[in-house]
Amino acid sequence: MKRTSFDSWPCSIARTADILGDAWSLLVLREVFYGESRFDGFIGSLGIARNTLTDRLRRLEAEGLLRRQAYQSDPVRHEYL
Repeated sequence: MKRTSFDSWPCSIARTADILGDAWSLLVLREVFYGESRFDGFIGSLGIARNTLTDRLRRLEAEGLLRRQAYQSDPVRHEYL
């Protein structure tokens, strides 16, 4: 069954629920609030699959809830703030 999308509703609570309606997104944000900011740290604390984490981080960044910042240049690695 396909979930109803609230992304175009005029209600900010409905739009937020659309972004955070996924349990993994909420858990990633929880870890950020606890101080985690790095990809491998999320993997270790949540036990989430790499592809799922990548999808959630990209969505949270696109929605403006997280900001990606490089912390290493060779190889380039990012943290999420």
